Amino acid sequence: MKDKDMKSNPSWLDELRFRIDEGNLPIRADQIRSRLRFFPVMVGSQSLIEPFLVGLLWDQASHSALLAWLGVLLLIHFAEMGTWWKYRSLADTVEQCRMWSLGFKMFAGAIAGMWAVAALCFFPTDLAYQALFICVILGLSAGAVTMNPLYPPAPYLFLPIVLLPTVFRVAYENDAVHWVVAAMLALFSVVVMNSGRQLSRAFLTSLRQRYENLSLVEQLFREKSRAESASREKSRFLATASHDLRQPLQALMLFSDALQDVAQEKEAKHLAGQIGKSVNALVEMFDELLDVSRLEAGIVEARWQNFELHPLLDRLYVDLAPLAQAKGLGFDMPSGEGVVYSDPFLLDRILRNLISNAIRYTDYGSVVIACTPIAGGFRFAVIDTGIGISPEALPHIFEEYYQVDNQHRDRRKGLGLGLAIVRRVENLLGCKVEVKSEPGQGSEFSFVVRRGNTEQLAQPFVITYSRYDLRGVVVALVEDDPDIREMLAGLMADWGCRVFGGEHAEDVMRELDVAGLRPDLLVCDYRLPHGMTAVHVIARVRELWGDGVPPLVLTGDTAPEALRDIHSSGAILLHKPIAPTRLRTMMYFALHGES
Repeated sequence: MKDKDMKSNPSWLDELRFRIDEGNLPIRADQIRSRLRFFPVMVGSQSLIEPFLVGLLWDQASHSALLAWLGVLLLIHFAEMGTWWKYRSLADTVEQCRMWSLGFKMFAGAIAGMWAVAALCFFPTDLAYQALFICVILGLSAGAVTMNPLYPPAPYLFLPIVLLPTVFRVAYENDAVHWVVAAMLALFSVVVMNSGRQLSRAFLTSLRQRYENLSLVEQLFREKSRAESASREKSRFLATASHDLRQPLQALMLFSDALQDVAQEKEAKHLAGQIGKSVNALVEMFDELLDVSRLEAGIVEARWQNFELHPLLDRLYVDLAPLAQAKGLGFDMPSGEGVVYSDPFLLDRILRNLISNAIRYTDYGSVVIACTPIAGGFRFAVIDTGIGISPEALPHIFEEYYQVDNQHRDRRKGLGLGLAIVRRVENLLGCKVEVKSEPGQGSEFSFVVRRGNTEQLAQPFVITYSRYDLRGVVVALVEDDPDIREMLAGLMADWGCRVFGGEHAEDVMRELDVAGLRPDLLVCDYRLPHGMTAVHVIARVRELWGDGVPPLVLTGDTAPEALRDIHSSGAILLHKPIAPTRLRTMMYFALHGES
C-alpha cells in the first residue's frame, strides 16, 4: 500500500493514528470489519467481568460508588452495542471506516478510564483482595491484547490507561512487597504492550500479503484474459483468412489438374507441373493450419483399429522417399511386419510429420526410420543426420510456428506447425514422442505403439482410387462460387454422376423435384449466401428425404465453432482446397457408410 502506515515497521504513533485513505482502504476496512465481527464477544466478556469485580469489592468499598461505577460502564456498553447494531454493515468507504475508528477509540478510552477509576478509588485494603483485584486487571489486559490485534489503537489506548494507575496505586502502599509487585506489574505492562504490538503487526502483515496475492491473482487473470483474447483473435483471423484464401485456391487446384490433363506440348506440361507443385505446397501449408484448428476444436477422435504395419509404411515410403532422393539423401524404411493397435491415419500423421521434418532439416547423409518390436508393442524411431537441435531450442520445438534455424522464415521449411500437430496427436493416441539431438550431428524422434490383435484385423489402406465407382450417383451440389461449382460439376459428371448444382439450396431441390429424383449424396459448401450454412441445408434435406442422404461439407473455414457445428451435424468434413482424387474417395466413403 502507498500509505506509510502500511509499511512493515510503522511507529507507535502511526499505529495509534490508524490513518485511513483511499490507498489503504481495503486493508483498513478488513481490520474494521474483523473487529466488528468480534465486537459482541468483547463487550459481552467485559459485561460479565465488571459485575464480578463489584461483587468482589462489595465489602471493600462504598456500595453506592460501586453501583454508580457499574451503571456508567453498562451505559457505555449499551451505547457500544446500539451503535454496532445500527451501523455494523457500514464499513466500506473511507468516511464509514473513519467513523468506526473514532468510535472504537472513544469507547476504548471511556472503558479504560472507568477501570482506572476502579484501580485508584476501589483498590482494596486486604492483601488477599488486592491479589484478586490485580488478577482481574491482568486478565483484562491479556484479553485486550488477544482480542484486539485486529485494531491496534484499542489496546494501545486501553492498556496504559488501565495498567499505569494500577501500578501507581500498588506502589502507593509504599512497602517492600508492594514495590516488588508494582515493579512486576510495570514489567508485565511493557511485555504485554510489546506482545500486543507484535500480534497486531503479524495480523497486518497477513492482511497485506493476502491483498498482494489477490492483486497478483487479478493481474494473472487479466493477463490470461488478454492472452485468451489474443488467441481467439488469432484463431478468428486465421479462420477468416483461411476461408477467403481457400476459395480461390480450390478453383486453382481444379484448374491446375485440368491443365495437366490437357497439356500436350513438353513445355506446357512442364509449366503445368510446376504450377501443380506450387499449388500443392500452398495446400500443405493450409492443411497444417487446418489440422491445428481441428485439433484445437476437439473434433478429432482416435478410431482404434488392429492393422498391419506394412501398408502404412509402404504409403509413407511411396510419398516421402522421392523427397529424400531429390536432396541426395539416403532413405531407409523397414517393411514393417507386425500388427499394431492404434488409429492408422493419426499414426500416419505423426510419422509423416516426423519424417518430413527430418528430410527438411537434413542436407547430407540419411534419414532412417526404425520399427523395433519390444514388449507389448513397437518402437518407432525417425533418425536423421541433419542440423540437430540445440539444448536451448529443444523445449520449444513442439510450440506452434517455432522453427529451428529458420530466422528468415523460408517457406520451403513450412510454417513450423508439424511438431505442434505431433504433440496434439500423441495425446489422442496415448503415446509420448521423445527427442534426442546433438547440434550438427542429427536428431532422433521416437515413440511406442501398442501391439495389436492379429485375429481382428482391419484394412484401412487397401482400397485404391480406381475402385471408387460413382456411376449413376445423383448428387445435390450447393456451392456459391460459380468457378468451383462448374469445375466440381464437371468432375462429378466425368465420374458418372448425375449432378444438380446451384448457388442456393432451394434451387437445387426444386430441380430435383422437377426431375422426380431423390439425391444419393449432398455435397455442400459450408458458408452460403444470406447467412445460410451447410448445417441449414442438411436439416432441410433431412426434412424432405430423411436421414438417408449422406452429407459431405466442403469449407475453407478453420474456426473451431464452425468445425464443431459441422461435426455435430453428422456430415463428413472436407477442407478446401481438396484434390479431385480425395473428393472422389470421400464421396464413395459417404455413400457406403464409411467415415
